[in-house]
Amino acid sequence: MKLREALALAIGGDLAHLAEVARQLSSLGVRVEPGGDVVWGPTRLLGKGNNGVVVFCRSRHGDIYACKIRRGDAQRPHLLDEARYLQIANGVGVGPRLYAYTRDVLVMEYVEGTPVADWWRAAGAEERARFVADLLRQARALDLAGISHGELSRPGKHVLVARGGRAVILDFESARPGAQNVTQAANLLRALGLTPPLEALRRYAERRDDLAFNELLSSLLGQLKR
Repeated sequence: MKLREALALAIGGDLAHLAEVARQLSSLGVRVEPGGDVVWGPTRLLGKGNNGVVVFCRSRHGDIYACKIRRGDAQRPHLLDEARYLQIANGVGVGPRLYAYTRDVLVMEYVEGTPVADWWRAAGAEERARFVADLLRQARALDLAGISHGELSRPGKHVLVARGGRAVILDFESARPGAQNVTQAANLLRALGLTPPLEALRRYAERRDDLAFNELLSSLLGQLKR
């Protein structure tokens, strides 16, 4: 099966939607390339969600990107809100860089990394400590920016670990106004085996100041030194 036919099955929708997606990809100067670890029917993708699929794309100049394409059966009418929240996140140094977008396509930085749950099992204490500090500081930056990712709690799905142990927060599809990212990230760390102190979490939720944040971070880093 040709790539175009396989991708059409992954995106779904009627012929009008497929034609519109093709037009938008062309207007952005990218074309879809094969590859990825997620098997979806007869093709492979970088990722698949309820509202979109993520695929390799290549520009006319040969640059590689990750492109999110809205599915034809998506409940969301467009990807414009996700683009707006990702731009805000980029503004505070969080998330893959967004280069261009339309209603149905986001052209983003391709991040090569490992799902956090897989990486955590093989990482040493110092590597884990650097990752925890990086993740929580990024979550804190989102809190200060006034947006809540919405799905940071699940290990492996929305956080990758890139080269050097850098945390990369992905997929702002469910983002909304708010400031619950540190709490969500703490729940992710709980799933990985750490024990975020409830009192410190409560103080941070109430005050969201540097003192409460540093208390929470110190407690978690202290657990990794034992």
